[in-house]
Amino acid sequence: MSWSRPIAVAALLLAGACGFEPLYAPQGGHSVPQALSTVRIANIPDRAGQYLRNYLRDEINPYGVPGNPTYRLDVRLAEQRADIGLRQDDIRTRTNLTVEAEYRLVALADGKTVLQGRSRTLSSFDILINDYANVVSEQEARQQALRQIGADIRTRLALHFRKNDPTG
Repeated sequence: MSWSRPIAVAALLLAGACGFEPLYAPQGGHSVPQALSTVRIANIPDRAGQYLRNYLRDEINPYGVPGNPTYRLDVRLAEQRADIGLRQDDIRTRTNLTVEAEYRLVALADGKTVLQGRSRTLSSFDILINDYANVVSEQEARQQALRQIGADIRTRLALHFRKNDPTG
């Protein structure tokens, strides 16, 4: 007899008993996915900004750009590199890539900022002998960092809309 099913059922019942509510469940006539679909994501400069914007657009507006948006999401990116691994002959072997995003959610009706914050993440990559491998490693580290920042921004927007009914 397997004990995993009764344990899973008990965990679900306990979670419901303590007031747990799924973030994306409908609440009071509106839902978080509905509210997220009203957000237009402004252009973000540079290639990293383009990647982050595409990620956010896919996660926040999976059915396409909103036809009549209520909010605009502005994001500003900053990136820093720091060598953390050095051999005895001063050749670097590992680099930290820190990416920070400042974001603002602006209500288009009155131009007021309704949510703002920062998200920061660190990603590392090895420096190899092959230059092409270095380029690929750095790109993958950057994309991983941008995905983490995008997921953080999406979650914070969802929490904002969960607490504040966007329909008034």
